[in-house]
Amino acid sequence: MTKPDPKRKLMQARVNLIMNQPFFGALVLRLPLLEDRTAESMWTDSRVIAYNPSAVEKWTVHEVEGVLCHEVLHVTNGHCWRRGRRDSEKWNKACDYAINPIVVEAKMRLPEGALDDPRFRGKSAEEIYAALPDSPPDGGGGKDNGSGSGAGCGEVRDDPGKDRAEAQANWEFAVRHAATLAKARGKLPERLERAVEEILRPKIDWKSVLRRFVQQNARSDYSWSLPNRRYLAQGLYLPAVRSEEMPPIIVAVDTSGSIGKKELSSFSSEIAAIVSETRPETTHVLYCDAKVHRTEEFGPDDLIELEPIGGGGTDFRPAFTWVDKNGVAPACMIYLSDLEGSFPERPPEFPVLWVSTTKDEAPFGETVFLEIE
Repeated sequence: MTKPDPKRKLMQARVNLIMNQPFFGALVLRLPLLEDRTAESMWTDSRVIAYNPSAVEKWTVHEVEGVLCHEVLHVTNGHCWRRGRRDSEKWNKACDYAINPIVVEAKMRLPEGALDDPRFRGKSAEEIYAALPDSPPDGGGGKDNGSGSGAGCGEVRDDPGKDRAEAQANWEFAVRHAATLAKARGKLPERLERAVEEILRPKIDWKSVLRRFVQQNARSDYSWSLPNRRYLAQGLYLPAVRSEEMPPIIVAVDTSGSIGKKELSSFSSEIAAIVSETRPETTHVLYCDAKVHRTEEFGPDDLIELEPIGGGGTDFRPAFTWVDKNGVAPACMIYLSDLEGSFPERPPEFPVLWVSTTKDEAPFGETVFLEIE
């Protein structure tokens, strides 16, 4: 028997979605299909859906429909833009655990082996990522394009474009429009409607992201900037192992008046708890608006309480200048702000997590949105 042509199977799957799942059908048409014989199965970067013909041949038409929906949900959930510095393979798994239940609840079929776990249902990709074990060193994660294992069910890759904010805004509009059309046809089930609302108003556990960010940068490793003195006498310049004690961290607080008491209290409590666990050798706290007004240093056993001072305009550059001028080599920086201010032209060499009290994103580093219930 002649095998169905992969292109025909994809065409049939898209037609079926338009007829029976108009929400997914409208969105899948926004993503051109691209043949990629190097792919494990399918992948999307918010610009296209790429497929390996050999993978499509193995699936039934209904499974192809499910995987197309899977790829669409990667985009509608913003997975192409939210990875940051996370390991790509582990990020792919976390994203799959987040969206596959939505596909299943929409009565769609996924290929055998698709990731699904009751523990992770209803959780964001960031929360799931924090709960998953690290990928093995040879697992293939960390590629520049953000590709990683999709467990045979399709990957998500980083959006290669520079107009990230515009692309996200366009997709949010497309999701609303597709949901409206599907609802008008009476083909937007209640469970899928709730999922759409979650997509448009995602809830990310900022505390989990903050904890993961600090712990991720707390690990000891080899440092070429700290030569191993044991071998210097032999003329060998070899890396030394950093101290088991975590290097200093920087906590910068925007004191321009945009941070409320509830946000500051919640942020302060979480920082204190995480510092108590990771025990950096020093925690430098900077209170900044258009300049650094005051700095404080806390040791591993000190109780951290944030008491801001300032109230002028916002400029993020002085905090990074302070780090350079004082010769601090931090493991990371955490900056609490509404992100309304001037940023450095170039990102620093150390990781930065922006804890934003608005929906704005920083031009570099990782951004998480602080939400107080």
